Amino acid sequence: MAHPLEQSYNWRTPATFASIAAVICVGALVHGQVSGWLPALAVVVALWALVVGVIYLRTRAYLMVDGARLTVRRFRRFVTIEAVDLIGVSEFLTPNGPSYRLTARGSDGHTTRVVAPVALLRGGHAALFTWILTRAPQANLDNGSQKTVARLKTRGLIT
Repeated sequence: MAHPLEQSYNWRTPATFASIAAVICVGALVHGQVSGWLPALAVVVALWALVVGVIYLRTRAYLMVDGARLTVRRFRRFVTIEAVDLIGVSEFLTPNGPSYRLTARGSDGHTTRVVAPVALLRGGHAALFTWILTRAPQANLDNGSQKTVARLKTRGLIT
């Protein structure tokens, strides 16, 4: 039975610190009640919601390899790609490291692009490229992806 990869970071710590900071700011604003404290309170709550929202979206990263099928989720929806349908892989940089756009041929003949958020997952790069090299060798790898494969082979993470 295949299992999804686990998160590569601890999301609880930044969420806790953001919440504690928001509570302290709200407490100071409510206790002081200086003129204009209500708009300031609204700004603090909106910033807290933004930070926690970004943290939540990062926790939605998902990748699971199950034989010839790769299932990914970026934010809302799951997408499954069959290895024979994978056409290309292109690297793009994120603040957490490189992630990859997978181009696949759909059942209707159209191409779709799916993001594999491997920078947010423990062992994501090795799992993705092991699957590509063993199950989908026909896929075109861009220069960044080829360098990543070479780096993973050098480190002994893939063969």
